[in-house]
Amino acid sequence: MSLLKGSVEADVPIQFADREWSEFVWRSLYGSYAKGFEDVATALSETDADSGTVTFETEGDRLVKVSVEVEYTPRAGGDAVAEVAQAQARLERDLEKYRVFLLRRCEQESCRPS
Repeated sequence: MSLLKGSVEADVPIQFADREWSEFVWRSLYGSYAKGFEDVATALSETDADSGTVTFETEGDRLVKVSVEVEYTPRAGGDAVAEVAQAQARLERDLEKYRVFLLRRCEQESCRPS
């Protein structure tokens, strides 16, 4: 088993980031992205993680850091090192897509306090 790690930062309230994480995962699993969000669809279902954690931390006044740690066991039976590297790359791409999704949703909903 390998531990995959990644994180992203965004200028949004922490509660908003937490709520939108659930929305992002739901849309990723069920493929229901609204028009204008198709480019942030993820490979989440391909990763097939064993277990993991997501943490939300405030960095300064408004910056939120979202960190993910995923336990991953290679399943292909081939080159395990290459499979883990591919899973890590998918996690990093998906986290960047989440960041884009989060910032777009924040702009749509005016999530930042005045």
